[in-house]
Amino acid sequence: MTLPMNLLYLRQRTRRFFWWLDHFLVDGIRAIRILAPVAVATLTSACVVSDFRGDGKLVDHGPFAAKDRYVLDLGPVDLSRTGKYTYTMSNLPAVDFVIGLEIVEAEANQFTGNRPAHSGSIRLLLETSNHEIVISEDGPLKSWKRSFVKGNFESFLYRAGEEHWISNNDGTTSPVPDGVRKDGGWGTYFSPRPDTTYRLTLEVLEAQAQPRPARLLVTGGGWK
Repeated sequence: MTLPMNLLYLRQRTRRFFWWLDHFLVDGIRAIRILAPVAVATLTSACVVSDFRGDGKLVDHGPFAAKDRYVLDLGPVDLSRTGKYTYTMSNLPAVDFVIGLEIVEAEANQFTGNRPAHSGSIRLLLETSNHEIVISEDGPLKSWKRSFVKGNFESFLYRAGEEHWISNNDGTTSPVPDGVRKDGGWGTYFSPRPDTTYRLTLEVLEAQAQPRPARLLVTGGGWK
């Protein structure tokens, strides 16, 4: 049976439409498969923060970093001799940071056993350009808190401030930090203002008898 011209025309247009839709979807899916890994890699890869000004290199590990999204590496520190190191930094991201020493241990870290011997003593002082004290901590390294990952060789030594606990109406308790300084300075934690220049001083008060390689780091951010 011969179809009328208008039905033939409609059928032809319909075929063309579905041909175009099929190729559009196939090309679109192909493009997603190609570009999606690139997009994820771009978002998760580390990059240097261009707005930062000061010593060291500030690296952004991306919005998907669970912790330590931003890492400012201020370089190696010689713990085998007494001495003083000074640094400046400005335009830091507006997140909570903690300053500490990353020390390479002689053996891989384990959850059991004794803590590695961290002899020596240091002082950390962080001030604004107006000489307002943000952080002022000193003492033997063995008294500093230690953070590490099992199996890794690096330990991160830092200080937490004093705190007290209060009772809530629901029967729970909550910690309240004591002695918080300018810009949230508490232990070696602080919350920088982007428009503020900071001066950081690290002083080795007592040298380590058996020093390990160490670097001064400022880390912060992450979704956890």
